[in-house]
Amino acid sequence: MNARRDRQRGVAVLTAMLVVTVGTILAVNLMWQAQLDQRRTAAALAADQGLMYAQGAEAWAADILRQDLVDSPAGDTLSEIWASEIPPLPVEGGYIAGRLEDLHGRFNLNNLVTGNGEADELALQQFERLLALLDLDPALGGAVVDWLDPDSEARFPNGGEDADYGATDPQYRTANVSVTSPSELMAVTGFDPENYLSIAPYVTALPIGTRLNVNTASAPLLASLSDELDLTTAVSLVEQRGTAGFTDIETVFAEWVPPEMLARIGVDSEHFLLTATVALGRTQLTMCSVLQREPSGLTRALFRSLGSE
Repeated sequence: MNARRDRQRGVAVLTAMLVVTVGTILAVNLMWQAQLDQRRTAAALAADQGLMYAQGAEAWAADILRQDLVDSPAGDTLSEIWASEIPPLPVEGGYIAGRLEDLHGRFNLNNLVTGNGEADELALQQFERLLALLDLDPALGGAVVDWLDPDSEARFPNGGEDADYGATDPQYRTANVSVTSPSELMAVTGFDPENYLSIAPYVTALPIGTRLNVNTASAPLLASLSDELDLTTAVSLVEQRGTAGFTDIETVFAEWVPPEMLARIGVDSEHFLLTATVALGRTQLTMCSVLQREPSGLTRALFRSLGSE
């Protein structure tokens, strides 16, 4: 009888311990799930709030660009207020920072093809010079033209059309239209992340026909204008220009740049890149916006991306 009672007590104790263990596991799991849900909700709210702050930075940048057009309608230089990086500004729970960059100071990839869909040989020569200045293969220019033009004829020797991309793994087709982001270069045959990172600061994707602003362009972009203009001379021109810019670009560049290329440079800009970074607690958001400033001063966003251009 005593032994039976002892066994019953042991079973009861084990059952109680099992119930307590299961209850503890369930309670811990519920608490863990609640904490995860709380953190997910906080992160989602912070992301939404960060996006609103970033869009507010867009509106702020638009106002700066509008005022700049009023103050200096003759052109755009690096001495103007839009060219100054905005220091981190405190907001509730974090900060916001941003900077504007003149996209007319870069080479427009879409200029490689005319509005009629034909290759623009003058722009291609400039792009090939830029590739060579950056220690990249100039033949990559032909591959980019094939990516943009609507025909199916591959340029010799480094071009590529649907038949070439269809033989890759995975298979895909050429765009045959203007690109919306310079990052599309990584889909072009011959480009990889390494050489894309080399050329990314010097290229952009804008509507066909934009001119290069020589008051904001870097030395490699200036050197790409002509075979007669080497990088050393371009560096000297950038130093001569300073932040105030050139007052008479025809006089400055006529010595090195042929007339047909001289017609493709200018001192005014219409498209700018805003990079806005918002940090709220542990959440950080970066938004890149391509802004277009119209002659009336109205500025609108043409393209937005999160994380990178």
